[in-house]
Amino acid sequence: MLNETQWLVRLHELEFALDGNAGFLPERTEVEIKRCRAEMSPALLARYEQLKLRYSEDAVMELDGNICTGCRISLPKNQVDRLKRGVVSCDHCGRFLYDPDTVYSMR
Repeated sequence: MLNETQWLVRLHELEFALDGNAGFLPERTEVEIKRCRAEMSPALLARYEQLKLRYSEDAVMELDGNICTGCRISLPKNQVDRLKRGVVSCDHCGRFLYDPDTVYSMR
């Protein structure tokens, strides 16, 4: 079972794959998008929609060590440690961050 961070990352991947990746089947992808949205909390989904309006495909970014790959600012250790427990936003730019090793290893 996926956690909320994994659902968020999956939703983001699916939504932006629809914009130009010919390898996806739109009908199947739409079903998966609906499932992701159903698994996320309303508050998280609302914040994601706000970030998409502001940053488009850069609304959800990987953490590179302790660096936000969106704004390239380093995060304090306690914020990086929180990534293991759930969704974290960058204090500087507000984008959602995720640790790719954690998100993809649990799928």
